[in-house]
Amino acid sequence: MKIAILSPPWIAIPPKGYGGVEKVVADLTENLVQMGHQVMLFATGDSKTKAYLEYEFKTALGNNLFLKNNIYIYLKHLHKFFKIIKQEKFDIIHNHMQYIAQYYLDLQSIPFINTLHGAFYKDLKAPSGFVKEKIDTLIRFKHHPYVSISNNQRTGLPQLNYIKTIYNGINPNEFKPITKKKNYLVWIGRITYNKGVDIAIKVAAKAGIPLKIAAFIDKGDLDYFNNEIKPLMKKTKTEMIGEIKDNKVKNQFLGEAIATLFPIRWHEPFGIVMIESMACGTPVIAFNKGSVPEVIEDKKTGFIVENENEMIKAIKNISTIDPWYCHQYAITNFSTQKMTKNYLEAYQIVITKFKNNEK
Repeated sequence: MKIAILSPPWIAIPPKGYGGVEKVVADLTENLVQMGHQVMLFATGDSKTKAYLEYEFKTALGNNLFLKNNIYIYLKHLHKFFKIIKQEKFDIIHNHMQYIAQYYLDLQSIPFINTLHGAFYKDLKAPSGFVKEKIDTLIRFKHHPYVSISNNQRTGLPQLNYIKTIYNGINPNEFKPITKKKNYLVWIGRITYNKGVDIAIKVAAKAGIPLKIAAFIDKGDLDYFNNEIKPLMKKTKTEMIGEIKDNKVKNQFLGEAIATLFPIRWHEPFGIVMIESMACGTPVIAFNKGSVPEVIEDKKTGFIVENENEMIKAIKNISTIDPWYCHQYAITNFSTQKMTKNYLEAYQIVITKFKNNEK
C-alpha cells in the first residue's frame, strides 16, 4: 500500500521530549515501513525516518502557541504537501493535522482519513484558542472519515463519520518495569490549567510525599506557570526537573515513582503518559474524566478517583497495585503494533468505501 502521512511542522519526527501526536506518527510510520508498505512522511526536514521524507520547512518550527496561530505557516506546509499529492498516486492519505488540512482534502480525489487528536465538547477551554472555529470545521466536514483515539472523545461530536476507535500506542521495547520504588510522586506533561499540575502539587503536599515534575512549558503558558505554579512549588516539596528527552531517563523517572498523578480538568482524549507510566510499572491515579476509564484498569493498574481527597486516599493504598501487572497490561493493550494493525484495517475500510462510491 502506498500511504501519505501528514504531520504538523512544529516538532520533528520522532520527538525528543514533548510531542504526543508526533510520537504516534513516528511509531506508526516506522511500523508501516517495516511491514513493507511504501510510506511518504510529510513532516520537517530534520525528521529521522525510514519512510520517504518530504517537507516544506527544513527544521521544526517549535511547539509554540503563538506560531500555531499564524495561518500562513499552515498554508505553506499544506500547499507543498498537496502539490506532491497531485504529482504522485497514493492509495490513501492519513491526516494528523486536522482542521485546515480538511479544506484541502475535501477538494482532491484520493481516499483519506483523519485522526482526531484533540478534545471537542461544550465549554472546552483550550489555550490554543479557536475552539469554535475548529468545531465548526469538523461539523462542516462531518462526512469525512474519522478515527477517534478513545470512545469518550466521540461524545463531544457524535455526528461525525467515525470509522474506528484506535488507541494510541507505545513501543514495548522502550519500557521496562521497575519494582524498587523511591519515595516520590510524579507529574509529567505540558504545564497548562487543563492538565491540573496545581492539583498534583496540592495533593502531594497533603499526602506528605515529595512531587517531581517533568514538564514542557510553552511560551503561551508562561504567565500561568509564573503566576500560579511557581508560588505553589515554593511552598511545597516540589521539584521541577524540566523536560525529559531521553527514553531511558524517562523510564527511570517514571518507574521509580510510587505513582503518577493525573488530575486532569478536561476530557483528555487519550493521555499517553498514562500508558507510559504503567509500562514502567508505575500505577496512575487519575480523575474520572475523558479517556481515563478506558485506559486505566481501576484498582489493578491504578485508581480512578473523583476529587483530591480520593486521590490522597488512593496514594495511601498504592502498595496494593502490582507493578508487573501494570507493565503487562500496558504493553498488551496499548502497543504500537496493535495500533498499526488497527490503522491498516481503517485504511482498508476507507479505500473500499471510496471505490464503491466511484462505481
